[in-house]
Parts: sequence; C-alpha cells; structure tokens
Amino acid sequence: MRRLVLVLADGLRPDAITPSVMPSLDALGGVFTLALHARTVRPSATVAALASLATGVGPDAHRLIEPGLSFLPRLRNIRPVAQVLAGAGVPTDIVAGDLGAATFPVAWALAMTAGVRRLTAKGVRARETAAAAARLLSQREERLLFLYLPDCDRAGHAHGWMSRQYLEAAAEVDAAIGLLSPLMDDAVFIVTADHGGGGVSANEHDLPHPINDHIPLVLAGPGVTRHHQLTRPVSLLDLPPTVLSWFGVPVPDSYEGRFLKEAFARTPTAAPVPA
Repeated sequence: MRRLVLVLADGLRPDAITPSVMPSLDALGGVFTLALHARTVRPSATVAALASLATGVGPDAHRLIEPGLSFLPRLRNIRPVAQVLAGAGVPTDIVAGDLGAATFPVAWALAMTAGVRRLTAKGVRARETAAAAARLLSQREERLLFLYLPDCDRAGHAHGWMSRQYLEAAAEVDAAIGLLSPLMDDAVFIVTADHGGGGVSANEHDLPHPINDHIPLVLAGPGVTRHHQLTRPVSLLDLPPTVLSWFGVPVPDSYEGRFLKEAFARTPTAAPVPA
C-alpha cells in the first residue's frame, strides 16, 4: 500500500528551520533527504504555486495567478495530478486549515474539478489541522494527502517574516509535523513551502528576490534516501512528477519538472491501472 503526504507550510523560509525553532523538521532533513537549493515558481505567490503543484506546469501555462474560478475552463487542456492519480485508482484528499465561509466554496470547486476526492478545512492552528489529517490517515488506504498549513504566511503578513510571531508560527508548524511523525513508518512525507518571504518588503513575498523564491524541501519516510542532500537546484515543479513516479504512475509529457529520483533509495515500480 502506497501513501504519500505532501505538507505545504505556506510562507515557510528555510532559515527558520533550526534545532531551536523547528527541531522535528530539522531532524528529518538530517536523517532523510534535504534539498539545499529548492525554488518556487514566479511569481512567488500562493495561488500560482498551488496551481503549479496541482498541474505540473508553471504559471505561464496554467495562468492561475489570482484567486477565482476563471481558471476552470483551462483545466480541459491540463492534466492535474489528482486526475492522473485517480485514473490509476489512487484518490487525493486535501486537509487545510480553516478557509472561512467565503473561501471554502471556491477552493472546493477548484479541487473537485482537478480530481480531488475530499477537501477538509479544520483548525485555526497547525496542530489542529494535522490532527485532522492524522485521523484521515488512520484509515489504511492508498492515497495522496495534501496538507496545507497557513500559519507562517499569516504571521509573516501581519508581523513580518522572521519576526517573533513568525518564528512562533514556524514552531507551531513544527509541532504539527512532530504530531504526524509516527505515521512516517509507512507513508512518504514531502515537506515544502509555496514561497519564502521578507526579501524586499518585511511583510510580503511576491517580488523577485532570492529570499522570496527559496523554499524548504525535505523528503522522509520508507524508501527515501537517508542522510542525503540534493545539492543541485530543484524546483517546486519537480514535485508533481516525483509524486506520480513514486506511485508508479506515468508522468504526462506536459509536466515541466522531473522526478527527484536520487531522493529515493529504490526506484518505484509501475502501479497497475484499473481497467
């Protein structure tokens, strides 16, 4: 049974991952595979990055830059990760922090059209959201689970990246990862962010700047290469083909990234596709 959990900590900067602030994630990066030079897409904004994670293509191709439903017609010409996995019999579920009454219907419309089976929005803190994910993962089922934790981004916009409040939010995200760590015995975890922040303006992240573009990337769990560092540049766009390849599902030709094969100690075998 294959299970993969993709944890996206919105707005988490790599330099916040220290033994004192984020000991759980820092330790995972040392024990498993850590990317030293991971970058997001441009613009380094949440909507653009999430759309790239969902579709395997950059913003120039998917054109989803701002929130809204105008993107839906373009899905006809794009092959979202969740749709490709569903074709191989692997469902995709999303667990996110509380999205609010106005945002949830838009998020669900996009997710459902992209092939997602379930969207759960629960918790005002990362640990509460992670607990909801843990309850879902307690059901022994092959799946991709996408876990979205907005804590760092909210603190960064309100108080500034690397402020005291931001680092407290990073510690909360780390506590959520620690809560999920017992599940890493039988599920692969990919922990990353959609962008950094504070490179040009202390409370923003969307302008071109290395601090805005640099994101953390840690892979952990069964089959992941231990005590390994990816020293070459990697992209957020490498994650969709990595997810599909790990499940043994062929990667669409349209995808712009490539499988991070060196992060895995053994190459996944092809999964059977239901008739």
